[in-house]
Amino acid sequence: MKGLIKKLLREGLDGTSFATLLSEVTDELDYSSFKIHDTLNPKVWVDDNTIDPEVQKALIRIADDYFKALELDPDIQILDITLTGSLANYNWSRFSDADLHIIFDANQLGDDKDMIKDLLDVKTRAWNLKHDIKVKGFDVELYLQPEDQPHHSTGVYSLMNSEWVTKSEKVDSTLDKECIAKKYNNVVKLVSDIEKEYEAGDYDEVILKVDRLKDKIKKMRQSGLDTGGEFSCENIVFKLLRRNDIIEKLNDLNTNSYDKSVTID
Repeated sequence: MKGLIKKLLREGLDGTSFATLLSEVTDELDYSSFKIHDTLNPKVWVDDNTIDPEVQKALIRIADDYFKALELDPDIQILDITLTGSLANYNWSRFSDADLHIIFDANQLGDDKDMIKDLLDVKTRAWNLKHDIKVKGFDVELYLQPEDQPHHSTGVYSLMNSEWVTKSEKVDSTLDKECIAKKYNNVVKLVSDIEKEYEAGDYDEVILKVDRLKDKIKKMRQSGLDTGGEFSCENIVFKLLRRNDIIEKLNDLNTNSYDKSVTID
């Protein structure tokens, strides 16, 4: 798979060869991990309502340590720490992350709360990239979530209160593979086009188009979660893009383009 992706991204392709490679990628997309299990992940959960105490303690400590490191006003406290995503659902796999949401009152950030929240989000992403923390073999990803910001997930578990906020349920899922392949291949084609501009030295244009594409992918995923949930076409496309390093490729194009655009020989 990754060899094919690199071909798509690095070769100048005419319409025929590009279509051929897209067909190969479509045929090799791995859907095997997108399935419903009979139980929640046994490494994380004792039963369907009880999280492993060791896991719970570790996740709370990680979130608490990070929040303290932000050095915010002492009056701004963590309201809750929730576990969401596939590890709080029956669709877990070896690719799952421990998605930790730190709930807090963003109104306490002051008049420029949106700007401050954006800066905190940048710091959070940097922290996630810097650290390689695993709990029971799963990567830990932190997110800051204002109390009044809705979070759409079929499974949300309060680590601080030891109870479900939104109880996960086993549901039948049928993947729309045609939709997934179409949207996935469209993004890969767009990334290939952007890389050609990078190779041509159009760095400002690359930065602009990467930002637009990342925003498009974000909105696409959110739309899927809002309307179809975890197994929506759009959410599966996002997961495949992340697993096959397409998201990482976009981030690299953005960073490398900026570095080259401001470098003077």
